[in-house]
Amino acid sequence: MAVTCHFISDEWKLQGYVLETKELSVKHTGADVAQRLSEVADAYCIPNYKRVAVVHDNASNMKLCDEVLKQDPENWGKVQGVYCSGHTLQLCINSSLKVNATLQHTVAAARNLVSHFRKSAKATAALKAKRVKDIRDHELIPDVATCWHSTLMMLDRLVEQRWPISAVLRDLAVSKKDDCSLDLTEEQWTSLDLTEEQWTLAKDAADVLHPLLTLTELLSQEINVSLSATVPMLSNLKKCYLSPNEGDSPAIRELKKTLVTEIDTRWELNELEPTSIYLLSVALDPRFKHLKFLDAELKENVHTQVILLADHLHQRDTTEEDHASEEEAEEDAPAAAAGPPAKKKKRREIEMLLQSSEDEDEAKEEGDGDAKKEMEHYLQDKSKAKSGPLVWWKANRFRYPKLARAAKQCLCIPATSMPSERIFTTAGYIVNKRRSSLLPDNVNKLVCLAHNMKSVGLYGVSN
Repeated sequence: MAVTCHFISDEWKLQGYVLETKELSVKHTGADVAQRLSEVADAYCIPNYKRVAVVHDNASNMKLCDEVLKQDPENWGKVQGVYCSGHTLQLCINSSLKVNATLQHTVAAARNLVSHFRKSAKATAALKAKRVKDIRDHELIPDVATCWHSTLMMLDRLVEQRWPISAVLRDLAVSKKDDCSLDLTEEQWTSLDLTEEQWTLAKDAADVLHPLLTLTELLSQEINVSLSATVPMLSNLKKCYLSPNEGDSPAIRELKKTLVTEIDTRWELNELEPTSIYLLSVALDPRFKHLKFLDAELKENVHTQVILLADHLHQRDTTEEDHASEEEAEEDAPAAAAGPPAKKKKRREIEMLLQSSEDEDEAKEEGDGDAKKEMEHYLQDKSKAKSGPLVWWKANRFRYPKLARAAKQCLCIPATSMPSERIFTTAGYIVNKRRSSLLPDNVNKLVCLAHNMKSVGLYGVSN
């Protein structure tokens, strides 16, 4: 089990670190996973208010893990579960491709056709020879059951290479006579060449799936804010790309309809509460702050919840700062009696004197220290976040100090569990057949060093 943590630094940059990579010796039940997560968080002294969300796949044990953690508010506060967007899209598309029999037969026929060329060196050589200048020299791509985009790539490549493929199948010097049947029926879909209807359906299905591939790639990037873009992009996807058109075939119409239903069901888009971390993060992203995809009542409730969150975080931070100041005063009292203040205190005083007061004055004028007024000015702010929400917040953090604190808490959450899953790739390089006797603790240390040193910019630096 690999556990990673994610946060936004003082410089408003996304940071991610590996906390642990260890074998889970007990059963992988939701209760056992929740207990292990608690042990990891406690080991790193992560306070409950910083345990905002747990990102995971859609497995039933992980859903149960969310419920177990919510039953422990003392240690986990108001933690929310976030489903991995990549895994959720995988489930949506897999279900959609199986609903229509014609589409399912087309995909199976395409898979069979690719398999034929990959197994026959003679057919592959003939395919390369029959390509004309306008057709690129690309190999056919097989699909993988666990990667839905491989099905898209397979269909795309087949459509691109359609005419050389058909020419090879018609060449009796290369292919058998039965391989080039052009009058297939649904009962004969296992024959190699596709019918005109299947070629058209393959192209149309690929066109429908392309936007979903773009969405997957954007939400899987660790360097960009992703959770706040999930719901707006899904809403735009349904409106612009999954709406039925007049020229759609029955199979494509059914594909689009099923995709919309699956997306709504698996993300529970019609049941999102104003306190959902999805909607809170959207409201704190300057690109989507107006929540145009929501109705007026829900939009107002979400903005209210953001204000409450901002006030709560500000109050807690103020309490912690007062407590820390009292502790510092107690520590500095003996030193003040003995002599001059410590260098650390001097440095802190110098930094405070050097801070620019212009931004703070502007914050007082615009927000007057009230989260509700900050929200009003924030919604009226017409400045664009062209370089991303984090760059925008870094430039406006003094204008909206309370909202900025809430943005730090919500925008750091990734929309995918890919950062954790990529750790297993790193572990695969470390644990190999020549190092198969590594102890689990040593594997954990090596994986953490390999990833975390790279994250802090120390990768490759020697003593």
